[in-house]
Amino acid sequence: MAVAGSTVSLRRLGLDRQIAAACLLTAVSCAAAYGGLFSHAYPGDTSLYQTWGRDVVQGHHVPYRWFFVEYPPGAIPVFVLPEWISDAHYLIVFKLWMTGCAMGFTACAGWICRRLGLSLVRLAPAVLAPVLMGPVFLNRFDPLVAFTAMLALVALLRSRERAAGAWIGIGTAVKLFPVLVVPMLVRRALAVRRLRPAAIGLAVASVVLWGWALAVGPGGVRYSFTVQIERHLQTESLASSILLAGSKLGIHHVQWIEGFGSIDLGGRVPHIAGIVTSVLSLLLVALVARLYWRGADDDERLVTAFAAAIAAFAVFGKVLSPQYLTWLVPLVPLAAGRRGLWAAGTLLLAVALSMPEYLFWGRYGVRDQNWTVWLLLFRNGLLVTMFCLLATDLRQREPFARSS
Repeated sequence: MAVAGSTVSLRRLGLDRQIAAACLLTAVSCAAAYGGLFSHAYPGDTSLYQTWGRDVVQGHHVPYRWFFVEYPPGAIPVFVLPEWISDAHYLIVFKLWMTGCAMGFTACAGWICRRLGLSLVRLAPAVLAPVLMGPVFLNRFDPLVAFTAMLALVALLRSRERAAGAWIGIGTAVKLFPVLVVPMLVRRALAVRRLRPAAIGLAVASVVLWGWALAVGPGGVRYSFTVQIERHLQTESLASSILLAGSKLGIHHVQWIEGFGSIDLGGRVPHIAGIVTSVLSLLLVALVARLYWRGADDDERLVTAFAAAIAAFAVFGKVLSPQYLTWLVPLVPLAAGRRGLWAAGTLLLAVALSMPEYLFWGRYGVRDQNWTVWLLLFRNGLLVTMFCLLATDLRQREPFARSS
């Protein structure tokens, strides 16, 4: 018995070392990436983040009341903290923070792999994402939101419903999309009869992070939502890629316009397509929740439902910025079974195409409607395939789970 116990401990220690090595490789990937940790190439939105942080720290201005911010109130500390630490070194401080978040969600993914009995090869997309995505990975705060979603999932798997609710509330206050997994939180909390602690965690985090902004600048918060809802169809979205392909084939003609911090398609058809795809993304999120609720409440289905719900919103919405793939790289590869492995491979290939998107598609390729249109369509087709694999896995396992 002692020998067996020692063997198990060594195995666990070896696996923990492998997870630690994956986290270290993630940091190396962040450092080695083009426009990565120690580079100033393509700073992206970080200059805007610093402007907002400077307004708060040095100008003592109140967000949503004295200046406009397009993101939810929970994002304000993300912009302020690096400025508070060092104005001169804002970019490196911000990137170090995002590198830590990337290492964090890699560690969470490794822990889930261990719990579900999956190979740590599933961590490849998370480890390689900084190199494959280039400047867009560290120069946005999406690694932080992905980390909060992973912490919520780990908390649910560990039966820490109050902590899970709090992490979902924090992530939602930073960038909204973690609210999509609330149905999964409710289902798991009901199964273990701990809905009240989950609701308390979610409510407290929401009140703390939203309350101050609604108190000092309700009009500014409302306007930030209005801007997001009324924005045009982004050129990198699924619907845009289809319309651009049709334009290349001479079926119709589309034109790009300057959007709010993005390049969008203008005109009546893109406007209608944006509305339709926005509704479609929410319907698909509801479909994922329904499939999960109808089947068994096991860990494998919970993880798959988390990934599928977030993927539905990211892939089918009217905005598909390349940094949205950061939400998926630690989650999608954790879907169990052969379909999960295929979904991970499909996502990895799609992530590899995000660098050309950032460097070419949004600058002159899609605007001129050259060969990059077909590359964009192929990338989005991969993401649709990835979502279908996740949703099919939930549906195929549903009858077996219910009969069990």
